[in-house]
Amino acid sequence: MKQPLRILSVIDIPWNSGLAAYAFDQARALRAGGHGVVFACPEGSAAEAFAAREGFSHYSIPGRKAYHRLPLALLRLRAIARDERIDIVAAHTGRAQTLAYLLGLPVVRVKADAKKPSAGFTFSAVASTIVASACIQDMYLRTGLTPAKISVIRQGITPPAALPRVPRPPYRVGLLGRLDLVKGHVLFLEAAAELLRAGARAEFHVAGYEANIKYEGLRSTAKELGIEKDVFLHGKVDGPFDFMNSCDIGVIASLGSEAVSRAALEWLAAGRPLVSTSVGSLPEYVGTPWLVPPGDAAALAEKIGRLLADPDLQRAEGAANRARAERDFSPAAFAAATCAAFEGAV
Repeated sequence: MKQPLRILSVIDIPWNSGLAAYAFDQARALRAGGHGVVFACPEGSAAEAFAAREGFSHYSIPGRKAYHRLPLALLRLRAIARDERIDIVAAHTGRAQTLAYLLGLPVVRVKADAKKPSAGFTFSAVASTIVASACIQDMYLRTGLTPAKISVIRQGITPPAALPRVPRPPYRVGLLGRLDLVKGHVLFLEAAAELLRAGARAEFHVAGYEANIKYEGLRSTAKELGIEKDVFLHGKVDGPFDFMNSCDIGVIASLGSEAVSRAALEWLAAGRPLVSTSVGSLPEYVGTPWLVPPGDAAALAEKIGRLLADPDLQRAEGAANRARAERDFSPAAFAAATCAAFEGAV
C-alpha cells in the first residue's frame, strides 16, 4: 500500500439507494486498505446513519435541494478538509463534484446511478472517474471523456451460506425490488398469467418496499389476470437472501434504468437461475440465453418456462451463477481496485 490517504466522501442525498450503497461499500474497502474516510452528508440521511453505525467520522452539510445554501456547504467542506487533513475528495453526485472543484483538492468522481453525466468545466478537477458498471462507462464515453480516465469497478459481494434448494413443483418464481413502474412488476404478472394458462406448476412471489406503486395495485392486477391465488406479495423484507433462498428462479423485469443492479448480483450470489430484461447493466450479470427485451411479457414467460420445465437446468444455472459471483465479484477484488484507483489519483 502507498501512503495512507485521508479521503472526504461527499454524498449529499438523504435516502438509501444504489448510489449510497456503492459509497458505503467503497468506504469499507478504503478503510480495509488502510485509508481514512470521512463522510460529509445531510443530517438525518442514510449516509449519516451508516457512518455512525460503522464508526466513520462524519459531518453535516446541506442536502442537494438546498441550492441557496451552497456557499454554506462550501465553507463547511473547507473547514472539514482543513481540520481532517484531507488529501482527496470522493464526489458521489454532480453537486458534490461542483463543491469538490471549488475546494481545489484532487477529486475522484464516483458514479453509481442512472442519471446522465456531463463533462462540464468542473471536470477539470477530476483526477479519476470510478463507475460501477460498463453501462455507466458508456454514458461517460458519449460525453467525450477518454477511456483512460475511467475505471469500471463493480461492487463485490460475499455469498451467503450455500442453501441448495431441491426444485419441486409448485416452483417458486421470485421478483425482489422496490415497487416502482420502472421495475416491471406488471410485466412479471403478465408473464405469470401466460405461464399459468399454459399449465405451469408455479407460484409467483414479489417482495420489496412500496414506492410509486402499491401492493394493493399489484393485487388488483393479479385479480384482473385471474392469477391471484398463485401470486404472493411479501412486502418489505429484511435483507435479500432469506427471500431469494426461498425461491427456485429469480426474475428482474425492469423496463429501464438499472445502471447498477445490486439485485442481479444478489441473485447470482444466492445461487439461483436468473431471467432478466436487457436494460442497463443487466447484461453484465446475466447470460445472453436468459435475457429478454424490456416490456416483452411473452419472451419473459418463455425463458421462465424453460427453467420450470427442467429442474436439472435450474440447478445447473443456479450453481453456475454462484460460481461466477465468487469468481468475478469478490469483495477482495473490489477493495483492491478501489484502493488502487484512489492511490493512483493522488
